[in-house]
Amino acid sequence: MSSPRPTLDILICTIGNGLDRVPSMLLPPTEGVRYIVSAQYEDSPTVIPQELSGRDDVTVDLIPGKGLSRNRNNALRLAASDICLIADDDSRYRPEFIETILSSWQENPQADILTFQAQTLEGEPLHPYPADYVCSIEITFRRTSITQRGIRFNERFGLGSPLLSAGEEDVFMADARKAGLNICYIPKVIVQTQARTTGTRFLEDPRIQVTKGATFRYVYGTCSAVWRSFKEAGWYLVHRHVNPLPILFNMLKGIWILR
Repeated sequence: MSSPRPTLDILICTIGNGLDRVPSMLLPPTEGVRYIVSAQYEDSPTVIPQELSGRDDVTVDLIPGKGLSRNRNNALRLAASDICLIADDDSRYRPEFIETILSSWQENPQADILTFQAQTLEGEPLHPYPADYVCSIEITFRRTSITQRGIRFNERFGLGSPLLSAGEEDVFMADARKAGLNICYIPKVIVQTQARTTGTRFLEDPRIQVTKGATFRYVYGTCSAVWRSFKEAGWYLVHRHVNPLPILFNMLKGIWILR
């Protein structure tokens, strides 16, 4: 006998005018599927579009301040369904993507976290699969498995955080593994989004380099983080022909920051 069909909350985080992009994410109302929108603002509350306020399956919560991890924690606080899907305001869904999520959870009732694949808007893989890392929008989880163990998004990491401007999904998954959660990878697509340019940002933004060093330490420990930092800096020397010393310095700085 198959497991009961789970319910799903799509946890959408946005800030400022990004709320205006959320209506284009919505699919026709579907039984058992809700949208939880956590929208941050810095000056004055954003006006909620009528396309959101007029739907019973959409909850919008406006919160002051910034910080993506803080925003995700607020969305998680509002969730009530069996399964949660992490989303950004540039995520795009199809009915078959939602069906893939729900049927996969029916087929894997022992799982606490299921990770999937993402595509660009042009239908290309977002990155090579399988991979030793996941993007946040590829993650779904059983809500009670996360909340009962006190797992949250670490607010030191993520866009808008004071020092460490990325890495929140790596830290979240590391905390899940440390808690002994059952994590399974499903090689199916559940979302489309804009193509990422992480490599370019890594070279251009020292904060991303610092963040990667800190993330390495959080996930792998100090010794492995130092080794991985040397390896990463060396890769950019060999493949991008850039001076590896500033990269290495910033990554080691990140390791030190997380002491």
